[in-house]
Amino acid sequence: MQLTPPTPLVDLSYRPDLHILVVRWLGVTTDEETRRIYRYLEEADVNQCRFWLLDARRRPSSGPAVTRWMLDEFAPLVSAHFGGLLYFSYLISPAHLGAAEDFQRQVAAVSNPALPYRLHYASQESDATNWLLQAQESEKAPGHSLAAGRLSSSD
Repeated sequence: MQLTPPTPLVDLSYRPDLHILVVRWLGVTTDEETRRIYRYLEEADVNQCRFWLLDARRRPSSGPAVTRWMLDEFAPLVSAHFGGLLYFSYLISPAHLGAAEDFQRQVAAVSNPALPYRLHYASQESDATNWLLQAQESEKAPGHSLAAGRLSSSD
């Protein structure tokens, strides 16, 4: 399923076979464009898909203000709207993987079960996709461990 993005700087599609929303950044976006793209994803409400593969290899990391907005404001609202945890698997260049994993440990607090999202970073699309599929399977299991925040980027 192809979606009409609010800017030509992103390609959006839904993979119904995998139940994954794919967001491919095609270039650098301003903070406001980035917020508009994320808001569009909430409003599009594609089958209430909570499993997002975000291909950010063609753009630098978001600034701290957008990152804080996304994690502190946007994610809790969308999680409540969709009725469950959000799973963000970021596909990034290998050169940025170490810094992203440091961010994940320091700021995102992967082990905090109170967070309405889980983050994952990968430099290979198959790893990013497999993590999302594993998250889906874990949610199906009774007393799934993802809600307790035990799925990490090394799982």
